[in-house]
Amino acid sequence: MIFTEKTRIISLLFSRLLLFAFFQGLIALLLHSWTESEKYWILNATLTNIVSIILLNILLRKERTKYLSLFQLNGSQWKKDLLLFSGLALITIPIVIIPSYYLNIIFYGSSNYYAEVMFQSISKPLTYFLLIAFPASIAFAELATYFGYIMPRLKTHLKSPILIVLIPALFLSIQHCTLPLVFELNFILFRGLVYLPFAIIIGVSIYKRPSLLIYFAFFHGLLDAMTVMMLLNSTN
Repeated sequence: MIFTEKTRIISLLFSRLLLFAFFQGLIALLLHSWTESEKYWILNATLTNIVSIILLNILLRKERTKYLSLFQLNGSQWKKDLLLFSGLALITIPIVIIPSYYLNIIFYGSSNYYAEVMFQSISKPLTYFLLIAFPASIAFAELATYFGYIMPRLKTHLKSPILIVLIPALFLSIQHCTLPLVFELNFILFRGLVYLPFAIIIGVSIYKRPSLLIYFAFFHGLLDAMTVMMLLNSTN
């Protein structure tokens, strides 16, 4: 077969990074402005999430596996999973916030630059739509791609647990270099690094206990719902 498992893994690793740039390009063409397209990054991400879900469905059907099987609860251990996840969630919240603050200081000398770029005003009807569509789609797309599909399959090709976790975690983080794609080196570096600690902790947790994926997926969706709320507050 042309598309071997290694090819599928590599393609998925790069897929979201490239899809973010592709959809932003389409939006830029419609608006006749790349700069204007930057503020529609949540719409861009939502479109990418839909494509990611479709790709996962296609690949898993070929393997005779159901997509929703990635999110199955551990029926006998769900209470332990929930307790473990609750502790991990408390740890991950500051790990999401702190790198953003300090990387802003390192790259820009200001903790406000990130918000100025990421939370520009867009139309309220679109924001209300994204309030549902973005967190719902990302909950079923992002972690499922990197830690539900890619990471378990890396186990058949790599012997090092560190690499098995680090590769998908690294790509989860660097995908943000093109979300949005701003042609400024500091911004690209900032976006590529800011979620790396968060991605590693989630990767290690799901590697050790795959049944945590559904909890982290829900948690991820909740965090991104809060992101859209911040966008709504900045929209006239």
